[in-house]
Amino acid sequence: MTRRLVDRAMRRGYTLTRRALELLQASERPIELLDEAIRELERGGAELRLIDEEVLRRLLPKPSKAELPEKPKRVEEDAGLAIEVDDRYLGEWKIRGSASEFRSYFRSRYERLSKILRDRLGGASELKSIIRLGDGHEAYTAAMILEKRESARAWILRVEDPGAEATIIVPKAGGLGELAGRVLLDAVAGFRVVKRDRSLIAEEIVLPDIPPQRVEKAGPDAYACLLSDIHLGSRHFRRDLFESFLDWINRGRDPEARRTRVVIVAGDLIDGVGVYPGQDKELEMKSVGKQLEHLAKLLSEIPDRVELIVGPGNHEPLQKALPQPPLPEKYRKILERSGKRITFVGNPAWIRICGRSFLVYHGQGLDDVVQNAPGFSHSSLSRDVGAALELLLKHRHLCPIYGGSTPILPLGEDLLVIREVPHVFHSGHVHVAYAGSYRGVRIVNSGTWQEQTSYQRSAGLEPTVGVAVLVNLRDLSIKVRRFI
Repeated sequence: MTRRLVDRAMRRGYTLTRRALELLQASERPIELLDEAIRELERGGAELRLIDEEVLRRLLPKPSKAELPEKPKRVEEDAGLAIEVDDRYLGEWKIRGSASEFRSYFRSRYERLSKILRDRLGGASELKSIIRLGDGHEAYTAAMILEKRESARAWILRVEDPGAEATIIVPKAGGLGELAGRVLLDAVAGFRVVKRDRSLIAEEIVLPDIPPQRVEKAGPDAYACLLSDIHLGSRHFRRDLFESFLDWINRGRDPEARRTRVVIVAGDLIDGVGVYPGQDKELEMKSVGKQLEHLAKLLSEIPDRVELIVGPGNHEPLQKALPQPPLPEKYRKILERSGKRITFVGNPAWIRICGRSFLVYHGQGLDDVVQNAPGFSHSSLSRDVGAALELLLKHRHLCPIYGGSTPILPLGEDLLVIREVPHVFHSGHVHVAYAGSYRGVRIVNSGTWQEQTSYQRSAGLEPTVGVAVLVNLRDLSIKVRRFI
């Protein structure tokens, strides 16, 4: 039945989420319910060809009054939160380094992103057909950006799809040049082009982007607390501020603390050892084991009602290339001495908490945005980090640039493509706090617990120290708490 449902959805151009598949399998009429869901989406003109739990819930019969609970439980009386982790991001990947792996990786990226674009554009022509256009004719195409050059009056883009390469000229006049400047290398974009004197001139650029989302109240009136970049072990770690956070989360009389049910840490729990040249001069503890032991002692102070979800970053002792697996077992055991329930996830991680989806990503790809997209710099991140994160959502990819400052494993499936639209996009890495919304998706960069380092000082980056971001699971409202 699973294969029948998945194949039937795919033949109609739709993707099933795991939870939607479970609901269909539990239904008395799974095939009929799937067809009904597709008809419902087509009637509504949905841009995102995704069948999720919310779509099916609208079609399932409402429970009778006799089946409804008399009174919902209060959050603090609840036995625990419903937490699901996408296990595709929990593996440890190995590559051979063959050319075929790179071809498979980029084909996977192109196919996933071009499908999103074709659905948005209502179809797109292959480049080999575009090249043969007659003078004055126009068409849409979807292509990967191989190279960008800037002239005084235009951007010149070399692009490709599986069948051909071409050059597209994007005039700077009319505002299109600004968008072309921010289209990242190795990304997939849509173009409306017109043939003029043997040249392809872009008249429109379309990024995969995310469709607008409606946020409806659902789930418990409880908080997920988002943190990142603790950097314990560094001389610049603000233990006093982190202990203030621990004092707060233990306050039974504080309504926000009492309703905080899960803490998610998006990487760089410790400062690590040998991460960058000269790091030993800025370390208070020069052993990964000691750093983790001291972190475990601090985490032991988190109350038992709070679940802990922990992902890695570039300072953790494991592979640096994305996607990163969870912390190795020997390091997990050290943190588990805290006595806490800890869910270890990879980077990135897709997590569903009481029906709310969280895309948790340490954020290494932001370095490539800063270095390659016009208008961004480390010194301006306190103002522009929200726009940088929005740019990743617009590209539907966590790290589009291949071969930049962030290493990426060429897997058979590009796991950095943002295939689904999350409720919350949680990032870190750049040490600047931000909370906002883009098309209904809550965007959070959760700052740091480490004062400015010498490298940050040289780059002009001013960190936001001692911040926790609270996301209400019921309505996705956001509160920023500062402990400085």
